[in-house]
Amino acid sequence: MPFNYRSKIHGTYTPPGDKSISHRILILTGQAVGRSEISNLLEGEDVMNTLKAMKLIGASIKKERRKYVVYGIPPGGLFQPSKSIDFGNSGTGIRLISGLISSNNIEVNLIGDRSLSNRPMRRVTEHLSKIGAFINLKKDLYPPIKLKGTGSAIPLTFNILIPSAQIKSAIMLSALNTNGTVKVKEFKSTRDHTENMLKSMGYNIKVKENTRHRFIEMKNNKKLKSINYTVPGDPSSAAFFITAACLKPGSKLLVKNILFNKTRTGFIKTLKAMGGNIKIVGKRKIHNEFIADLKIDQKKKLKSITLNSDDIPQQVDEIPILSIAASFANGLSVFKGLKELTVKESNRLLLIHENLIKIGVKSVINKFDLYIYGNQNLKNGAGIIKHENDHRILMSFFIANMICKKNNIIKDKTCVKTSYPMFFKHISQFSN
Repeated sequence: MPFNYRSKIHGTYTPPGDKSISHRILILTGQAVGRSEISNLLEGEDVMNTLKAMKLIGASIKKERRKYVVYGIPPGGLFQPSKSIDFGNSGTGIRLISGLISSNNIEVNLIGDRSLSNRPMRRVTEHLSKIGAFINLKKDLYPPIKLKGTGSAIPLTFNILIPSAQIKSAIMLSALNTNGTVKVKEFKSTRDHTENMLKSMGYNIKVKENTRHRFIEMKNNKKLKSINYTVPGDPSSAAFFITAACLKPGSKLLVKNILFNKTRTGFIKTLKAMGGNIKIVGKRKIHNEFIADLKIDQKKKLKSITLNSDDIPQQVDEIPILSIAASFANGLSVFKGLKELTVKESNRLLLIHENLIKIGVKSVINKFDLYIYGNQNLKNGAGIIKHENDHRILMSFFIANMICKKNNIIKDKTCVKTSYPMFFKHISQFSN
């Protein structure tokens, strides 16, 4: 069946392993002495580059049947790599491993592809320089990252003003080999997978939260224990299928084993507020992470929504696909405070806006706010989609074929391999 304006979504869908968790569990098991096993690891290019990086700095990682077996080396024991470490397109990988290496007495050169080489790193490296690491960036901002770690990192208190889980996690990974207490204060909560894994692996970490701040304290007086870990389904990947099911009345989808961490499910709340008929069933907690199944039984069309800037950090990766939902919802939708979208794999804010216009949707940007004038008419479509090898833009505007009279034209679909290699196969299985 072709995927077009006649398509609806049906079936039972198990999303691929969560990308954020896959990166982090590889890094942390690589720092835990003993045998760890990882099931349902996402096998996208980004995660595989983190896996190769961990092997280059000393971890032993092998695939045995359908699991990855990791024998780690303790904090402070990282090997000097024999060559530059290439992260391809992965901002998460390069930023997190910068943090890990910064408190180890080794010298590395961290590189990436053309897209990664134009993404800002100083927001992370300025924190890592304070502990005693020497860091050089291209134009004092971009990769390659030339990094000389320190074996005697200074324990500091960090105030994180930019809401970014990557900045926070890089600092926390540097704390693994920092003698003393490292404190982190977040001014806006971001995804907390690193904290949850450290707790599950028996590390000395304390997390407190109030309505305004999040406080983390880490002390390296307890070893990281090895772990057997099953990676839950990725909500950011599932978002394409969940949104597609909510777009079309008559769609019915059961989503199994999805990560249901409160820092990652903002888009579900948004879709429900727009009239998405999503029921959460079988919620459970494994290794400090909530996991759930979702039932979508869409009976009516969606309505418009306004998201404030405070709502964005919990659904920053899902704004591209939510823009498709807003296009097919009655009324004006407003997404406020999207500055973070301008420093992702591409300038996502600009690409969303330009591509919406190409498919026949009125869209306006005012500073960092996006206005989408939606209605429930089929769009003209037949737009040549500009995605700049950004997987989320590409997948979002492929889903837009469901609301367009003519399918959009997408040239070069290879970039989905970074996060969701099976995307096109899965969408053909669940659409009819």
